[in-house]
Amino acid sequence: MPSRQLLESLDTRERSLRDKIAERRDALDDAARPADPAGDLADKAFERTRAEVEHDLLELSLRELEAIAAARKRVANGTYGECIECGEPIAPARLEVNPTARRCAECQARHEKVSSTP
Repeated sequence: MPSRQLLESLDTRERSLRDKIAERRDALDDAARPADPAGDLADKAFERTRAEVEHDLLELSLRELEAIAAARKRVANGTYGECIECGEPIAPARLEVNPTARRCAECQARHEKVSSTP
């Protein structure tokens, strides 16, 4: 069972993400408005780039919310803190830094190596 501090960390991060998501959606709405018709090509390119960046940041926040929800499911079914690859416990220090960690450090390193191989 995770510590109360880890659960509070998940709660705090979730609240922060929800606030950021609302801000990013507002920024996307602003970016979706037609650019100033008097603007030049550089202004329009800037607005397009801004919208793309806001969209990417929104996607990252949504993925992190999904990771928090998955961590809560692991808490509920009693598997929180167990590596999904090898079944061994995830080091408490790793969970303190990343409460949504699904793999132990060794399995995560192996996963990243395999995932980054072209």
